[in-house]
Amino acid sequence: MWEALVILLAFVGFAALFERLRLGTVVGFLLAGALIGPAGLGLVHDLDAVELLAELGVVFLLFNLGLELKLERLRLFGLRVYLLALTQLVVTAAVVAAVAHAGGLGLEGAIVIGGALALSSTAVVLQVLAGLGRTLTQLGRSAIAILLVQDIAVGPLLVLVKALGTAGGALAYALALALGKAVLVVLVVVASARFLLRPLLGAIASLDVPEVFTAAALTIVIGASFATEHAGLSSALGAFVAGLMVADSEYRHQVAADIGAFRGLLLGIFFMAVGMSVDLAVALDHLGPILAITAGLIVIKALLLTGLAIGFGFAPRVALQLGALLGQGSEFAFVLLGLAAGNGVLAHEVVQPLVVALALSMAITPLGAAFGRQLLDRLEGPASASLTELEAGTDRLRDHVVILGFGQVGMALARHLIGLGTRVLVLDYDPKRVRVSRAHGLPVYFGNAARADVLRAAHVGQARLVIVALPSAPSAERVVTLLKSLYPKLRVLVRVPDEASVARLRAAGASAVVVDGLTTARDLAERAVLLYEPEAAAGEPSAGEAVVEQAGV
Repeated sequence: MWEALVILLAFVGFAALFERLRLGTVVGFLLAGALIGPAGLGLVHDLDAVELLAELGVVFLLFNLGLELKLERLRLFGLRVYLLALTQLVVTAAVVAAVAHAGGLGLEGAIVIGGALALSSTAVVLQVLAGLGRTLTQLGRSAIAILLVQDIAVGPLLVLVKALGTAGGALAYALALALGKAVLVVLVVVASARFLLRPLLGAIASLDVPEVFTAAALTIVIGASFATEHAGLSSALGAFVAGLMVADSEYRHQVAADIGAFRGLLLGIFFMAVGMSVDLAVALDHLGPILAITAGLIVIKALLLTGLAIGFGFAPRVALQLGALLGQGSEFAFVLLGLAAGNGVLAHEVVQPLVVALALSMAITPLGAAFGRQLLDRLEGPASASLTELEAGTDRLRDHVVILGFGQVGMALARHLIGLGTRVLVLDYDPKRVRVSRAHGLPVYFGNAARADVLRAAHVGQARLVIVALPSAPSAERVVTLLKSLYPKLRVLVRVPDEASVARLRAAGASAVVVDGLTTARDLAERAVLLYEPEAAAGEPSAGEAVVEQAGV
């Protein structure tokens, strides 16, 4: 019990401190584990339970990765960016592996290190982009595309590391066997998801018992991991494939919301367990080589990516920014190196300095971004609002109306409501439109309404009504589903382009639906008044009832 209390106290304290310092919680968890572990202050000695929770953290990390890799996201970027991403991954892995092999490592170990260190941190880079307000710039979109390709590569890398650990002298045979097993397991999981997953989740969702649905989500994650582990593959691979399958279902947002707390807690414990495995005395004794590895990793990755980006036709300024942004190591590298150490592919003496170097590289990136922000603003113009600024700017709002989407309909709707004296907050995903609107004194903030962290930062739960004014029905459906999963009692009014979309939005939880017409903004405003003050209209439906209003009729 004492050790559990120590772990939780360290979890909370270091997460809060490093988030406040904007260094990222991953680095905080690693340092916390190193301090309280057996090689640090010795407050935690029994690592068996911690390692079990850490393994679950890896499983949830890979499941969440699969959950985020929807096919539609891959269509957002051009072919040139994907060619750059694939080339960067292969070339960087080859160069790092060659350096490791030249340094005395065997071929198998060098291959693992090359693949692991070629990856960049999705968590750190997305945090930095959001803080700089550059998510939708060419820099942001290119970086996200490269990270997506790297994230997809994690699955094959897991299979590779597992195969290398069992290869012995027959590497080709082990790789072929592992690949065959992986294909078979993936086919089984895909077939199960297609014929069983949707009906199962639908039946459970119809029970309207949230804890049962949460238990079902956890069963899917752990069950898929169990299946791949007993097939001789990595348990994390099964979770990754299961996430890919759930990502294509209508239950994606609800599952993501249900497992979010488990994933965050267990993932933090995983990074703390990694920190506990580090011998601080050994790390201090080898501080020089560790600093050299950190600097070498960042420089090699940055130079290679910059050169390749210029070769693929990117402007030198964007290429340099990409290289600086993606030079750090990845959270998935800890998983791959840990698996390699457990399989005997890499010695623990080799893994420990690499773990410390990875953590340092991940801490350096946000520090560098903080120092380079003014220069970036001069080159590309002022940044859009970050989540921190969004949270600070909306903290005191209560009982207001939130409008999601500030196109023509959203603008006209905002004018209607402001003219009626209603307090309004607008979220939009177009940085140029946000900057122009804020220059005119309008309460418009930059943010993707389909992300839970944006909705929480905007304090949407404190609003009396949310109006989804997005032009796309599928986008509106995703946002409504997410809103109702986060804030079940919130009134949500939705605009849809045609009557065919009404039933889906009703099922997603919309309180009222307005179909596009000649006077869409006016009709949305009228319906908003009725939902904002339902007592003002006798016989009006309650917040939980769905109403369809045909605009322009």
